[in-house]
Amino acid sequence: MEHIDPILVDDDDDDASDASSVTIDNDPDKLYFLRETSRTTTPCFSLPPREVVDLTHAETIYDGEETIYDGEYLTDECFEILREDWNRSLRLARSPAQVEPPTEKCLADVCVDGIVYKPGQSVELYDETFLRIESVWEKPHREGGVFFKGRRLLKAKNHAGTYIPRWHNELIWIANENTDIPLGIVKQFVPIYFTSHCYLSQDHKRVIRANDLFCRLKEVLKRETTSVEYLTYEEADVEYRVASTTLRQEWRGKTASFGSEGKSQALIVVLDEDENDHQSDTIIDQKIRRKYTFGDGFCGAGGVSCGADTAGMHIKWAFDLSPHAVATYRLNFLTAECEISDIFNFLTNNENYLRVDVTHGSPPCQTFSPAHTIASANDDNNSACIFSCGNLIRKAKPRVHTMEETSGLFERHKETFYGVIHDFIEIGYSVRWALLNCMEYGVPQSRKRLIIIASGPGETLPSLPQPTHGLPGSGLCDLATIDQVISNIPPGTAGHDIEGARSRAAQAWRVPFDANQQARTITCGGGENNYHPSGQRGFTNREFACLQTFPLGFQFGPREVRKQIGNAVPPLLAKAIYAEIIRSLQETDERELRDNRHQTASRGIEGCQPTVTFSAKKR
Repeated sequence: MEHIDPILVDDDDDDASDASSVTIDNDPDKLYFLRETSRTTTPCFSLPPREVVDLTHAETIYDGEETIYDGEYLTDECFEILREDWNRSLRLARSPAQVEPPTEKCLADVCVDGIVYKPGQSVELYDETFLRIESVWEKPHREGGVFFKGRRLLKAKNHAGTYIPRWHNELIWIANENTDIPLGIVKQFVPIYFTSHCYLSQDHKRVIRANDLFCRLKEVLKRETTSVEYLTYEEADVEYRVASTTLRQEWRGKTASFGSEGKSQALIVVLDEDENDHQSDTIIDQKIRRKYTFGDGFCGAGGVSCGADTAGMHIKWAFDLSPHAVATYRLNFLTAECEISDIFNFLTNNENYLRVDVTHGSPPCQTFSPAHTIASANDDNNSACIFSCGNLIRKAKPRVHTMEETSGLFERHKETFYGVIHDFIEIGYSVRWALLNCMEYGVPQSRKRLIIIASGPGETLPSLPQPTHGLPGSGLCDLATIDQVISNIPPGTAGHDIEGARSRAAQAWRVPFDANQQARTITCGGGENNYHPSGQRGFTNREFACLQTFPLGFQFGPREVRKQIGNAVPPLLAKAIYAEIIRSLQETDERELRDNRHQTASRGIEGCQPTVTFSAKKR
């Protein structure tokens, strides 16, 4: 801090100190001396000595000329306060001045050592990662001064996750990485091309630029979910964009907007003055009339199909190897074709039959379950089935595929899990996954499940559903409880044999518990310590079904009912997932339909043709 010499002030007052000083407004003496005289004060960093008066000296007290009046001395308490104030003033005077940090500035470009850096350029860093510069910043208060922000990338072969294909000269954009990059760690400029093309083997520009770096994948890491997504049309470089409609057409052929199930109405010409109104009416009408088609692999009793049907999908086909599960399925989904078959035989059906908008696969998961501690004869077959969903995708070519598995696949068998994700990505599908707790979606049991959503070429990757139920204060519905779902089962309901349950538990009385809580995870045998809150019996099959959120009208076949219930995906969880998928698909179809009509109208104007709008309104 620059030193400033005191300003000398002359004062003719006889009582003034001989040591001249700067007069300051916050003189501590003013707080304690009631009788002010004309005087100069002392700067806080140079205090003159004061005369010490002996108050016990009799002459001092009683001599008329030397008498000390009230206000001309300090009590001990006031002196201590004054001393503390002076010390505080000294500390402030010695402390460095508080300087405002220089303002950060976003620059259009920057020239350093004759080299110009600007947004749009791509650089390699000394740590063998890469950056597409999106903004240039001047930060004078930080070492180096010049920093970049943008898309952080690394080579696919260097990615720690084995779910990323090790493609040559391909980069992965780590979308959550937004650390400032100092100029000092930039190694060199490199050409990097961002493309929305999903098919590496069919990307002709990639073939032409075989030695250059391409990016077509981004990884998004969040607290609860992870996704690996192909770049969208907007995220790709202009010359490397491929329209989503083109990608979808190349992958699966013609696709009906708003679902493959439903009748299209006759097209008529609508005057352009009503164009927007008729477009909205047409879209709303199609959303109502059409449905996305659904295929359910390893369907079991039909928990997933039940949720998808309730959400608004049309169930086209299903298959399962268990004849007992198929018998139950056929009782509840009369319009769907359900085969007793393994996946490999089922996929021998022709592709037109297999083609649906959305597919699901829940391969047998006992091998990967946390409860599976002893090897069984079916482990190898079950492990092979886990990869069969890739074959299902290749044949059915769905717009969206879902997969549900035990949490153990993610928590205890990561290499197998990563292999499944790797397979989906290589086919050309974006993938999102997370562990969901069923109780957050209205299911009255603590049940964690691994949910995978994959979207095909040209499709938006749907989000996972937001929780609908939570603890008090969360703003969500209260968590569903055992009592809420089993207390209203009508007497005589199929599978609700209370007396039979009591007789079976006559010798196994257990401790009662509060029914206003969630059940434990329901398994093929019912689940450990899963019994009726009374403690006098176990749950009936119907109670187990209600705890899995099957509707009361859902029918079960005569055999292996409890196993079917335990293996099922809770319908309420499935409903939440497919409602979100329907919303995403409809949003995509609506956007593309409006864009297509806008382009058609623009071409009509450019060609000086009368503007008309084709609308699917009834005549």
